[in-house]
Amino acid sequence: MKKVGETTVPKTEDEFDAEDIKKIENYAKAMNMLYCAVNPDDYRKISCCTTAKEMWDKLEVTYEGTDQVREAKIDFLTQEYEMFRMKEGEKIDDMFDRFSKIINDLHALKKTYTNKDLVRKILRSLTPKWRSKADAIYESIGVSNVTIDGLRGNLKTYESTILTPSLDEQKKKGIALKATKEPVEEVSSNDDNRFGLVIKKFHKFMKKEFERKGRKHDGPPKCYGCGEIGHIKPRCSKAKHGKDKPDFKKQRAYISWGGDSGDE
Repeated sequence: MKKVGETTVPKTEDEFDAEDIKKIENYAKAMNMLYCAVNPDDYRKISCCTTAKEMWDKLEVTYEGTDQVREAKIDFLTQEYEMFRMKEGEKIDDMFDRFSKIINDLHALKKTYTNKDLVRKILRSLTPKWRSKADAIYESIGVSNVTIDGLRGNLKTYESTILTPSLDEQKKKGIALKATKEPVEEVSSNDDNRFGLVIKKFHKFMKKEFERKGRKHDGPPKCYGCGEIGHIKPRCSKAKHGKDKPDFKKQRAYISWGGDSGDE
């Protein structure tokens, strides 16, 4: 640019000096680097831009959002940071990976914490079984004299030498307890099978007995006085007349015997 009177106008190529040529080269390099760095979707967003500054501003809004969106993201990530806790049974590496993601996202939004704050946060986030180790670090080293990476190595050493053997012992105890329980469960299963077999036989017996008694009482009543079917002895007219005959008792016994054998 050059100034003509009170107006600023662009220079022609013939008027470029060495400094102007250097600026143009850097300007072209900046645009080329942005084109090469973005993916196809982002390339379509910035392909219509005429300056490197315009391209950069558009990418900044795409990934970081406006100031209002950026503040909302910072608030959300800050809440995650404050609520961060180690999960029960979680490994140190897994916990630090989750923690580092929150810190890196906040750092990308220009929200940072001091090393002292990060160390203190990690020690407060440990589960109760780590409490003795956290107290030892507070007393012997102090949060000001250890880096976040040094703290990670210290906790991993404690995890591999102190906590891991105790966890292996608990697993062995669990396997032994399971082995002692299996025979008991097997005996219980055998008892259940025997009991079920007895119940099955009992039901089969009761079914046969019910069918036998049902067949015995099926059909019309039979008189044990005269042997005819259709009435019973107290209402038998022939039996009343036959009481005076001398062979009445013999005939009655014969009829009774015949009726019983017929039932069988």
